[in-house]
Amino acid sequence: MKKGWVIAALVVVVIVAVGAWSHFQPEATVAVITPTVQTIRAYVEEQAVTELPQDYLVAMPIAGWLQQIELREGDAVTAGQVVAHLEKDDLEDHVHQVEQRIAVLETQIAETSDHRLEENALVETQATVKAIDETVAAAEAKLEASKALRDFTESEAMRLRNLAETTSASDRELRQAEMEYRRARAEYESDKLELAALKTVAAVSYIGPKFITDYIDRKSFTLEQRKKELNETRTQLQIEQRNLARADIQSPVDGVILQRHQTRRQYLAAGTPLLSIGRLDEMEVVADVLTERAVHISPGDTVEVFGQAIVDGPIGGQVVRVYPEGFKKISSLGVEQQRVKVTVKLDERPERLGVGFRVYVRIIYDARADAVTLPRTSLFRGRGGNWNVMLVRDGHTALQPVTIGLVNDDWAEVVDGLSGDASVVARPAREITAGMRVEVERSE
Repeated sequence: MKKGWVIAALVVVVIVAVGAWSHFQPEATVAVITPTVQTIRAYVEEQAVTELPQDYLVAMPIAGWLQQIELREGDAVTAGQVVAHLEKDDLEDHVHQVEQRIAVLETQIAETSDHRLEENALVETQATVKAIDETVAAAEAKLEASKALRDFTESEAMRLRNLAETTSASDRELRQAEMEYRRARAEYESDKLELAALKTVAAVSYIGPKFITDYIDRKSFTLEQRKKELNETRTQLQIEQRNLARADIQSPVDGVILQRHQTRRQYLAAGTPLLSIGRLDEMEVVADVLTERAVHISPGDTVEVFGQAIVDGPIGGQVVRVYPEGFKKISSLGVEQQRVKVTVKLDERPERLGVGFRVYVRIIYDARADAVTLPRTSLFRGRGGNWNVMLVRDGHTALQPVTIGLVNDDWAEVVDGLSGDASVVARPAREITAGMRVEVERSE
């Protein structure tokens, strides 16, 4: 009986010892870290693509036959360099035709401007008109004289006829007087007819000077028409000369050939694209950023550009433009997102970086020096949505609410709720709860 009590006592002691040992054993092993004081940067990281703010299109200036283009994509060109040629034979013929037309018009204008023959003829016809007018005046005077003579001889014949009735005048005197009257009357009629004929001639003579002056006026009108036609033809010559000069198509800028739109000899209409030329030193990087993150970005923000296309490592840049209008984009997971374009100007362009290359950008929109920071993996949200960390104190876990400042993909700034020497669980799991006894494992 006494032996049984001893055994029972030993079992109780063992059970108590095992319980005590189990009570003091840690429930889990956790890795802990202490906050790091460093500069933290808030940034947006996105995929991007290289672009040019503008390219320069070289197109057909006029319709014509394009000769084969020898330049290839990537070839460097300078401003004013001839990059394509048009056949010139037809263009040169057009210039020569217009030049000949100008020569003909200048000759016609010179001939039309010369009025010497017309002016001489006008002087002659005016002199003839004057002479005829004077002749008409003389004929009128002569008619007046013959009329007076007729009237006198008529009155004399009448007087002698009256005297002959009283035998105071002889028959011979009467016959002589009547003969003189008939002669005077015939002379008067002749002068009258002559005056009428001269007046007809005078009337016709006025047509000569009028015809000449009308002809001179018509030549002056023709001269003005010729001068207008000459001016239009000279303008046409300038157009044809410009077209001939355009046959040697030049590069508008220093740059490189981005794309050849045409290569072989063919007839093309005016405006047909031939080459696209770009200035690679103006290269920019354009990223599509989520609108809720883009609101933090402003022109002038520092940017790091990196990726496999940047062979020699990241290069710097600066935000130059945040577009004012967003757009919808479907992500690779099929999620509809609202994004906005952000343009970055590179500090330098790597030699082998071309247009349309894929890169990544890290847009740094805020930074703070000497910040108390923790890895993002050590933070988690509580039921109320507040940020928390899990501390280890005297071998037990404790929940600690914290206030977060700047955050990036790797680090978060703790602005309140944490001392600089606190032991923080590096990766708190769901099974780690407050009040647990844990074994600490320091983590770098």
